[in-house]
Amino acid sequence: PPGRRAEKPSLPETAPPSFMSTFSILRKGSVDATCGLIITLLSVVDVALLLVLSLSQTVASLFKGVTRSSSDLLLSRPSVVVVGGSFSGLWAQRALSDSYDVTLVDFKDYFEYTPGVLRLFVQPSWLSRLSGPLPRRRNKLVVGEVVAVHPTEITLRTADGEEAQIPFDYLLLGCGSSYAAAPVKASPREPDLPSRRRSWEEAAARLARASSVLIAGGGPVAVELAAEVLDAYPSVSVTLVTSGTSLCSGLPAAVGEATARWLELRGAALHYSSRVESVRPDSVTLVGGQVLSADIVYPCMGAPPASAPLEGSLASQLDERRRLRLTPQLQPAEQNGSPASGWSRVFGMGDVASLPAGELQLGHTAELNAHVAAENMRRSAAGRPLEEYPRGAVGCERSPRVFCVSLGPHDGVVAFNGLVLSGAVAAVTKRILEWTKVAACAERPVGVAFWKFGDAASAWLSMTVLPPPPPAPHEPKVILLFDGVCLLCSTFVHFLLDHNADQRIHFCALQSEPGKDILTRHGLPLDVSTVVLIDECGAHVRSSAALRTLRHCGAPYCFLYALAALPRPLRDFGYRMVAASRYRLFGKDDGSACRRMTKAMRARFLST
Repeated sequence: PPGRRAEKPSLPETAPPSFMSTFSILRKGSVDATCGLIITLLSVVDVALLLVLSLSQTVASLFKGVTRSSSDLLLSRPSVVVVGGSFSGLWAQRALSDSYDVTLVDFKDYFEYTPGVLRLFVQPSWLSRLSGPLPRRRNKLVVGEVVAVHPTEITLRTADGEEAQIPFDYLLLGCGSSYAAAPVKASPREPDLPSRRRSWEEAAARLARASSVLIAGGGPVAVELAAEVLDAYPSVSVTLVTSGTSLCSGLPAAVGEATARWLELRGAALHYSSRVESVRPDSVTLVGGQVLSADIVYPCMGAPPASAPLEGSLASQLDERRRLRLTPQLQPAEQNGSPASGWSRVFGMGDVASLPAGELQLGHTAELNAHVAAENMRRSAAGRPLEEYPRGAVGCERSPRVFCVSLGPHDGVVAFNGLVLSGAVAAVTKRILEWTKVAACAERPVGVAFWKFGDAASAWLSMTVLPPPPPAPHEPKVILLFDGVCLLCSTFVHFLLDHNADQRIHFCALQSEPGKDILTRHGLPLDVSTVVLIDECGAHVRSSAALRTLRHCGAPYCFLYALAALPRPLRDFGYRMVAASRYRLFGKDDGSACRRMTKAMRARFLST
């Protein structure tokens, strides 16, 4: 019901405070010790890799010789301007700096790991672990605020108020977003780390003086902030107000349940279905007139894109949320989806981009944007066809959903697609992700290698063992193409009619005209020796098609999808053995095996 407040639960009588305190201390110590050990090992590997790379570069230069200076090489290469020194911008900078004259532009000269900054409200000294200088070893760095974007140049304002133009051959826009709850996102008033550190120290001092906190919002930022406050100041009264019926509603339900349970156990007051009408520094007014007060109010209700520089020449390409409309190739698009004239050398990525439906605005998602944007920039320069997002980054039509919600420094919830884990393992994971991402953004080899492996592994897992959550009902259906005269295939279709609970799978004979048309559209030959599955990740054949089909069935049959982790040549060998003798072993379907079908069943067979 509107305005529902979660009751504060009491601790079980069987768990004495002394025992709980001892357990908590041991748990915190184990998390810190585990993180310290892993980070130490990664640091040792990092130093070793640095030495190996330095030695190999020295040897290579001795054998090849240096006939041209680095500056001469840069002048002969296409110029690429990357706007934004966060996840998407730095991914693009790392990917392109060896082959292009890359200029990185940002209003600050440092990188800050935004997903971890909520801890700085209670521990501002942690900033040193979440930040570092923006790279400039393989690229140029220009510190200034971009104020306008044009098809061939950008205009920026430097710290002394002067305006300057930077021409480009290609432009990658990763402008990022802003945030109402200062200082969650850095602003142009914080161009360097000393000024940023002062902002966090002031915010932490203000919170330390408060006895009550009200947080407007129910997403991951609001939850993490509430958890940090409760962990550092257990006696502070924390109230969280959300318009939703659960916390973290954009994530799997298990995430919202785990975070709500953690907050309630520590005395947080959770108000669900409470829409905020206005926010003041010490109160919020709900729709209906109810006023909630606190010493400090933090508005955590979304991050608007930092699209002000695009309001001029790209105004017609901005959607109703002021995000940049993009084609599937991540180029500026008109309202009807067609490419915007004159902007073919500009690519959008990150928070400023209007992403496909269902995509979350996450740091990992921003880097996947950058993967496709950087690759398409290369392809455009070479005159090759461009890739589409997200297939160009992950090989299928939906990107992995990877996120971690911290609940203080020693607890949390981590999720990968539909897999959700909570507790100390999430806290350790978040700490390692922080350390390696900061290392990657500083171009340290262990960080770069860690995330190259991580991105490849997440894409592979999404296509095999742990696919993204099922699409909404309005999304495209799944089509299974089968040999219409094979009795084994017909039996498999009958099995699916009985066990495909969501009825997403539709069927079509390979030999039929619709079947041939579908094969042609996906560039496949007519081959009746294999079933073909068409789903959100494209076309699949043989064992991959069969296993991905079983994924849509109920338990225990869906568990067989784990066999997709086996090497495909091994899986396909067994499939081919059965397919080669299927007529001899199982016979052909002469029509006698037909079952009585309902109207709904018949509707799932494509005949036209």
